[in-house]
Amino acid sequence: MRTLKIFVSAMLCSGFFNVAAFADEFGTEEEARALLQRAIAILRVDKTRAMEMFASGDGGLIQKDLYVFCFSRDGTVTAHPGSVGVNLFNNGATDLKGNPLGKALWNAAQPGGSGEVTYNTWRATTGSPEEFKKTTFVRRIMGQVCGVGYYPRS
Repeated sequence: MRTLKIFVSAMLCSGFFNVAAFADEFGTEEEARALLQRAIAILRVDKTRAMEMFASGDGGLIQKDLYVFCFSRDGTVTAHPGSVGVNLFNNGATDLKGNPLGKALWNAAQPGGSGEVTYNTWRATTGSPEEFKKTTFVRRIMGQVCGVGYYPRS
């Protein structure tokens, strides 16, 4: 069970290996914020199509190592390049310090506003077991929390 929790946490926090394949350089804070704003605009136009685009990366919604994800009120991932259907609240998804990640993201995303969560994780694109800080910007909209995370440069 511990191995499963580590695997799920690593996938959710690091952006999955399939996303890493697209990453030839790392996204910046500004690019992450801009991608989230673009995603919110698409979501407002057509929620169903937006979720499909977020999961597939269509329309440039995967940029460098940045991608859009969303999850519902019950914690179920509704859009992500590789983990739709995973429940962030019930599966033990944590950062490397053991802090519950789904709840932190939900709580940071205030209704009508945005927030951010910084946590420690692995960076799949480096192939290194070294810990990195990751900051994820989140927004609660249309019954979803949607976000984009980036790795601040040290």
